Amino acid sequence: MTSKPMSTTSLVDENFISSDAGNGWAACYRLVNGKVKQHGIPHARARVTGAKLNTDIGAQNVADYADFLGQRYGYGDEIWNLTDAPIDLHQNTARRYGGNMHIFLMLVNIAEMGVKSGSELTVIVPAPPGLLNEVGPQVKKAILAGESGKNDGVWTIQLRKDKKPREYKFVRVITMPEGAGAIAAYRFNLAGEVVELKDKSGGDMLAGRIAVLDLGAGTGDTYTIFNGNLNPDAIAHATDDKAGVINNLLKPILSDVLSAVPEARHLTTAHIDSYLRRYVSNPVPDSATLRIAGKNINIEKSILMNCERYAEWIGANKMDPLWAAGTDAIVEAGGGWLFIQSWIKQWYPDRLILSPELFTHTKHIPLYDLNGIGQLSFAAAVMRQQQP
Repeated sequence: MTSKPMSTTSLVDENFISSDAGNGWAACYRLVNGKVKQHGIPHARARVTGAKLNTDIGAQNVADYADFLGQRYGYGDEIWNLTDAPIDLHQNTARRYGGNMHIFLMLVNIAEMGVKSGSELTVIVPAPPGLLNEVGPQVKKAILAGESGKNDGVWTIQLRKDKKPREYKFVRVITMPEGAGAIAAYRFNLAGEVVELKDKSGGDMLAGRIAVLDLGAGTGDTYTIFNGNLNPDAIAHATDDKAGVINNLLKPILSDVLSAVPEARHLTTAHIDSYLRRYVSNPVPDSATLRIAGKNINIEKSILMNCERYAEWIGANKMDPLWAAGTDAIVEAGGGWLFIQSWIKQWYPDRLILSPELFTHTKHIPLYDLNGIGQLSFAAAVMRQQQP
């Protein structure tokens, strides 16, 4: 859990939850005393029994788990290393929105953020613009039905550290297109006030034709916004299921690992995701050294080679066509940028590419948190506009 400094008083209270359930990571965000509180976990869970999990060497390991709808599920970054049970992944299907696992991940994050049991909550749930009309109603219906199905909005969950179940009542569910949160993070502060982003000539960097390139785990989404219009109906969009981190990094690196260690057939892209995040947080050779099936291997060369290939693919297939179409600026969003940013900025030195570290109000926000935190800013901006 982390806090993001912000001194401006927001119109959004602490029971207003912003959720972001991507293909690789599930996170929730809220404002407490003007600071962002958040919690995130990988999009994976395993059904477990008891408080401890058996490893393949017979040791006992305590895992994070939660009791939900009569089942006990382990979750967290190491769950796939602590159990032989099948791993549920929450990826690339319209059915996942509002499903059992979607709600489970959201409740775990809400509880881990310390939201008090008995709270009445409003939650924002984003979805790709192309799916919003399809999945928006099913998300609202599922969450507001509550676990009893009686439309009371009440759900319970009990974490390993809890003495009794926590109860949350969802009183409102807001659906919005992914991408709107990311651009809102740049346009507004957490109080919903407009932040002017001036270029050297005094012009607005978000004026004209702006493309948000959101590189997530499962997809690469492009949202074109004209003159800062965040009306969902005015956002042109394109979703590419070939442009995400899973397809361009996790699968190729997994293939390299299996070539080096054919016995490692138990590995999945979820394992590779954890290895990749460990390396990115500390990019030294030791961080890329793995012990798999009795063998030591180092995957740094594979990581760097595939990251550069990913950057080349994004440049050729996404950015060059956007520039050719007259795009004035490209806005970075999504964790995929962490793996390609250094190459992209080197290859396009004279193009306007906006990233969080360039601005005071966004420099504390990681790329993968832009959508989630930006949704709080967006909500505050809407509330501010509705004030007398």
